[in-house]
Amino acid sequence: MDKVSLEYASRTVANDRAEQGRRFLTLDFLVFGYTAWIGAFAAFFYDEMPNPAAILALHLFIMAVMLLIPARGAAWEVEPLLGWKRHVRSGTRFFRYTYPLLLVLFFFEEGHQTVNAMWSQAPHWFESSLYAADLRVFGELPALFMNDWVGPIQDELIHMFYFSYYFIFVGGVIYAFFAGGGSKTPAPGFQTVITTVLLAFFLCFVWYPFLPARGPWENPELMAGMTPFKGFVFVPIIERIIAHGAVSGGCFPSSHVAGAWGAVLGLWGFHRKPAILLGIFASGMSLACVYTRYHHAVDVAAGFTAAVVAAVVSYSLTASEAPAE
Repeated sequence: MDKVSLEYASRTVANDRAEQGRRFLTLDFLVFGYTAWIGAFAAFFYDEMPNPAAILALHLFIMAVMLLIPARGAAWEVEPLLGWKRHVRSGTRFFRYTYPLLLVLFFFEEGHQTVNAMWSQAPHWFESSLYAADLRVFGELPALFMNDWVGPIQDELIHMFYFSYYFIFVGGVIYAFFAGGGSKTPAPGFQTVITTVLLAFFLCFVWYPFLPARGPWENPELMAGMTPFKGFVFVPIIERIIAHGAVSGGCFPSSHVAGAWGAVLGLWGFHRKPAILLGIFASGMSLACVYTRYHHAVDVAAGFTAAVVAAVVSYSLTASEAPAE
């Protein structure tokens, strides 16, 4: 770790200690604010959504729980315990610090209801701009010229990189939590890492109702001339995940790219080697988003930009208020 990173890490250690005992940190304000925003959105476009009552109820429940859960560093977290109670407390403490990760999937999947609420009469109106942008940059749609690369070995490899998305952002946050060896969890800098990841996701999610767009894989005319992928492990896994979990209209910016690079950039200031390792997978995953035809190339660029913005904001907000010595 270089001198700048050491200085930053030392400030963050002090800041992390100062944050103990606080119920709401930057991360919580972001989660609470985004939850309230989508709740208000559902109320405003109530008649344009399939099941807005469920969205409102769940969002109100999330905000209520956030107001009631105990503060970080409260007595329940630090009092001496033995046996099974200690293990239960450790699991509870881990959930207390990482609970936003459980909300990411829910926030993404609710896009099925919100993504076209504003444009119910003209769904997916923005994707023509994405095709045009890719054509201006590359001269041809990436999905078309990458079609010449298709083959069973590369299909499996690229789909493996696409699948690594889950390992990158979840694994990155978990590593940041336990990097202190378990005795002083969460490790210094954890708040910066998880805040970067969540903010990167939110910077994508917040745009989906305003810029609904489908990926190339949902274009029947384009896909009619494409070579089908072949694979025996990762190809069928990803195809099954997309068939059951993809949100039609939620491709710009790419939240996959944003969340993965958010983990990499969040780790960079504290754990350089893991950040480099995850960065290799994030690079492969970014390519895979286009190769697999799930995203336009500009989706990837926008997702990476969201991660950079999230990192700049997160590093500033989570480490700039070190307590006086």
